[in-house]
Amino acid sequence: MTEPSLEKQLNWLQKTLLACIMLGAVAVVLCGKVPAIGKKFMAQGSADLVSGDLYRLCEVDRFRESIEALPQAPTAPLEQSEILTLGDSFFNSSLQSNLFATVLATKSGYAVHNLADSDFFEPFSYPLAYLKAIGYQPDRRRILILESVERSSLERTSTFASAAGSAANSLNAVAFKLLKNNDVEYFFKNNLATHPAIKWVKNLRFDWFGSIDKAIGAYSLNPDMLFYQRDLDFAARPKPDPVLDRAADRVAELARTLRQRYNLELLFVVVPDKYSVYRDYLGKVKPYDRYIPRLVSRLRERGVPAVDLYSVYARFRREDRRPLYFAGDTHYTAVGKMVLVEECVREIANLNRRKQTAVEKPGAVRYRQP
Repeated sequence: MTEPSLEKQLNWLQKTLLACIMLGAVAVVLCGKVPAIGKKFMAQGSADLVSGDLYRLCEVDRFRESIEALPQAPTAPLEQSEILTLGDSFFNSSLQSNLFATVLATKSGYAVHNLADSDFFEPFSYPLAYLKAIGYQPDRRRILILESVERSSLERTSTFASAAGSAANSLNAVAFKLLKNNDVEYFFKNNLATHPAIKWVKNLRFDWFGSIDKAIGAYSLNPDMLFYQRDLDFAARPKPDPVLDRAADRVAELARTLRQRYNLELLFVVVPDKYSVYRDYLGKVKPYDRYIPRLVSRLRERGVPAVDLYSVYARFRREDRRPLYFAGDTHYTAVGKMVLVEECVREIANLNRRKQTAVEKPGAVRYRQP
């Protein structure tokens, strides 16, 4: 074989390899961005049982749980509702129990509607813009329970009052979908071809060196529990009193606007990060800075009803050993959800007594659908 012909073959092999890599990259991006295609090539388990989000990040078998995922039953129609719920994944999770709104309706006897819209980017961060976008009508007095997880709550208070148009929000949603690569990375790590090898390596690293995915900030082995790095980051962040004062002022302004513009009474809920509640599992760590109780105290001083769920959970832990959060997931268990539901029922009763009126029961209410 002559040297030129060998060089041609090497060039051909090089180009072929490069083309295969490029086609593979395109396929991974396509499958990651288009779930209908990607799910055909995913390593999937039972549709009725799921593993926790933190476990899925690290895939260390020691922390694996099989959590029942209940089908999401529709909540009460908006026009018949007395209470509205709007929140992040804590309010939209049906792990081990029904949606928060459904459990609240059963416990309280009120008609509860869960506001959620996959086409609107983070409606819980932009409640005024969202209500405007759906054409919400102030046809009757209702209570709005607005929820945020602790690690995102400070940032969200700065966007609550935004009344930006739905067009700008739609652009945010499109940009998030196209530019964020979490879905592509997830498909790459969990498809049928790569997942078994990647998972084996992850478990080997943990068993030999205690090494775990960087998204996991800490873990406990007695009992087994994973903690999200973002929770630890927020816990370490200074939260001086002036910062909390400004956050409380923004929530109070939102409450006034909701009341005047939409006839909605606000009940504000911050769900503690799991690390805030169970940091003692890690031994000697910095004490909790009492961010939630400090913020709730300021909100109540400004006349905003709010749930101090951290203190409620701390009291529960002194009296009951049932877990409030899943070991391998960031979200609360059915027990943790019910504790919040019961506290909201008490706050709703207090709010109604303070207003010297009862929430109007469902009746023939004319309402223009958004």
